[in-house]
Amino acid sequence: MGIVEIRGLWYSYPNAPAPALRGLDLTVEAGEFVLLTGPSGCGKTTFCRCLNGLIPHFYNGELKGEVEVAGLSTRDHPTTELARHVGLIFQNPDNQIFALTVEKDVAFGLENLGVEKEEMLKAVDWAMSATGISDLRDRATHELSGGQKQRLAIASILAMRPKVLVLDEPTSFLDPVGAEQIFEVLNALNKEHGMTIILIEHRLDLAVRYADRVIVFAQGEIIDDGPPTEVFTAEETRLAGVGVPKIVALSNRLARRGITLEGPPLTADRFVEEIEKQLPKAGTPTPEKRAPPGLAELTGEHRGNPIIEVHDISYTYPRGVEALRGVSLTIHRGEFVAIMGENGAGKTTLVKHFNGLLKPQKGRVVVDGVDVSQVSVASLARKVGLVFQNPDDQLFSENVEEEIRFALRNFGFEREVIEKRVDWALNLLDIGRYRRSSPFILSGGERKRVALASVLAWDPEVVVLDEPTIGQDYAQKERLRHFLMQLRTQGKTTIIVTHDVEFVAECGPRIILMADGGIIADGPTERIMTDMDALKRASVSPPEITKVFSRLSRHGFPPDIIDVEEAAEVLHRRLREVTA
Repeated sequence: MGIVEIRGLWYSYPNAPAPALRGLDLTVEAGEFVLLTGPSGCGKTTFCRCLNGLIPHFYNGELKGEVEVAGLSTRDHPTTELARHVGLIFQNPDNQIFALTVEKDVAFGLENLGVEKEEMLKAVDWAMSATGISDLRDRATHELSGGQKQRLAIASILAMRPKVLVLDEPTSFLDPVGAEQIFEVLNALNKEHGMTIILIEHRLDLAVRYADRVIVFAQGEIIDDGPPTEVFTAEETRLAGVGVPKIVALSNRLARRGITLEGPPLTADRFVEEIEKQLPKAGTPTPEKRAPPGLAELTGEHRGNPIIEVHDISYTYPRGVEALRGVSLTIHRGEFVAIMGENGAGKTTLVKHFNGLLKPQKGRVVVDGVDVSQVSVASLARKVGLVFQNPDDQLFSENVEEEIRFALRNFGFEREVIEKRVDWALNLLDIGRYRRSSPFILSGGERKRVALASVLAWDPEVVVLDEPTIGQDYAQKERLRHFLMQLRTQGKTTIIVTHDVEFVAECGPRIILMADGGIIADGPTERIMTDMDALKRASVSPPEITKVFSRLSRHGFPPDIIDVEEAAEVLHRRLREVTA
């Protein structure tokens, strides 16, 4: 008998038009590391809520079938008892932070379980150290960044040492290096302590290297279940709209060109090993010459007039957290810019100055010739639309349609125009079926799309998106990428704050790297994504394809390739020469 047993599981939310889960049968053995993936809204989060008793004890709805965790029926045992055996980490960390300080929040669950003080202190110290938040011990929880809150939420559950750890996109708010650290913690818990890990994650390139098993959901059903190498090469996975890790995608493209690698490899290191087996042992070919970058890339100059000018601004939060330190920056009309860096680097603080939500304590911010300190947020909102990192910070209407309509009405659009814009936004983000649903019953990824639609609907001149890919599946990321390209061709100024290096690599924007409240690098994608020193300082990992070609550069391959298709072509050309 497995540590998790699911039999004939059906569940429907109250007033929902269709079941969220449809007849699931599943066994998870103790000590497995299971990755759950699938399109947004396919039932993954609902499934996780069933594992710790939130369904049926908190969510009413209609439940059929049986769920047992560690031999306990979730229907017959209260959530307080189940918490000793299964810990659930939510997608949104704000949903499980209760205490005023970090240390007290990590201790909260242990106190409720009646753990003795000495044992509690040891568990708190270990959990904070494991998640890298020991230096935040006395920090007020409301002052934390999104990534710091996510680490805190993970620490608060880890401290209780549950047998089963269920995580709903636990790294979504973390920078790439921070995400890797969390995965190392999960791997150690799994391999060294035998903890069963059940993980929902869209960062497949990172997650796949740790998972023993991948389960693919679609429309409330399990459509594939098996080892990563089998699942990510299966036709069912592709048809479900699930993305595959970039290394697997590259292997698949080579296979179509007649080059087969053993595995296929799931990581950059393994891929390089397989490629090196097919390269000649002696000599190093002359590095391939690539077309030089254009003048704008070499000089950092950009066409168009400045639309946002930041002059030596600084900003310090209460309690002395210095978020920005003398930042200067010019963004030109029509540019596509990605701002990247570690959690707490000042990225969100910086973009909140663009629409006046924050006023610089030192320096000036000028938007389209207007000093933001001299005008209201409302007057800037029509020109600069900001979509927050956490959609719950800006959603408030009773239904999705009204949420999108709200700003259009406030800006004085005519009724006919409003209805056209609402329909356009619903269709663009593929949320038309939720038109009359409350945004608060939707998944995290779906709520993110509602928030995005509510801003895009009024067609601001500058669009600022803070972590737009959080909670988004592969298909939605592709839709968003194509839309950002459309904005680019229309001359819109688009700024994204993101940790999603693979998304940025595919979009090819100007990249601004931040660390410690300042800008440490600024330039085109190919240059910044292959500047290993700057990436390390900013806690940004290079794209998987870049990792491959960085290692293969010793064999004469160009080190600055970031695109899967170009990578396949370069590899095919070289390997064809070897076998010719």
